[in-house]
Amino acid sequence: MILANLAFSQQKAMFTQYMFNGLAVNPAYSAIDEALNVTAVARQQWAGFKGAPNTQTLSFHSPIGESNSSMGVMAMRDQIGEVISENGAYLTFAQRVQISENSYVALGVNAGLSKYVANYSAIQSAESGADPVFADQNELLGNFGMGVMLFSDKFYAGLSSPFFLSRDFAARELNRGTAHKPHYMLQAGYLVSLGEDVRFKPNMLIKYVNGSPMQIDLNANFLLKEAVWLGASLRSLDSFDVLAEIEVTPSIQVGYSYDFTTTALSKVERGSHEIMLNFRLPVKGRSFPRCYF
Repeated sequence: MILANLAFSQQKAMFTQYMFNGLAVNPAYSAIDEALNVTAVARQQWAGFKGAPNTQTLSFHSPIGESNSSMGVMAMRDQIGEVISENGAYLTFAQRVQISENSYVALGVNAGLSKYVANYSAIQSAESGADPVFADQNELLGNFGMGVMLFSDKFYAGLSSPFFLSRDFAARELNRGTAHKPHYMLQAGYLVSLGEDVRFKPNMLIKYVNGSPMQIDLNANFLLKEAVWLGASLRSLDSFDVLAEIEVTPSIQVGYSYDFTTTALSKVERGSHEIMLNFRLPVKGRSFPRCYF
């Protein structure tokens, strides 16, 4: 039973560089930036541990013309162990409303399809094969999520559930199985100038799913000379993380993070690696200010 709880404590992919990959957390995030963004992230969790999760995402988001609307697309591949995989693609739409001179509130939704496969028969014994808990799963899931964000050029705060509702089209009923519970995320960040060449940005992400402990991620990032982000994070019940992002050009950013596992898994693995590549391009008819979030 203990092993089963551990297996389901991380149901959806986690990211250390979530502050640079906001669409994976909140569908309203696309409303923050005035530019077109393309972001690719590859994560190898618990390196050296056979069957450890590995995840790849590719996302795109952009404002729509000169309106207060924005849209995005995200594709994801998530592999856990030798038998569980989920591949999907999602569309997002967000609408923002100005509430003061420099502040906005945005509402966002996402919807898409994913293919969830759990091929337990490939590794189970004859005894476990008779247990319905380990029956093979092959599902085509329709997913729906939502989020809200409050932001300005100095702060952001958001509440979201990007995987709020899943429906297995093959089963023709709402899927309320253990593997597809709604995930709730609360996030926030603030930007402080510490001088001409240094900016400080603390971030927070709280994740909750029924049946698992609440996970809190506290992060501190420093921006040096408008070119290099250096930071560290503490993730409860999991790891201590370090990360860096380099602005190669105003349109190209490269990021890397490494997680030092703080649980008993540290005895059998060599940390987690995550690489991020972001392209940020101007949109015709809109300004191209620096976006710190």
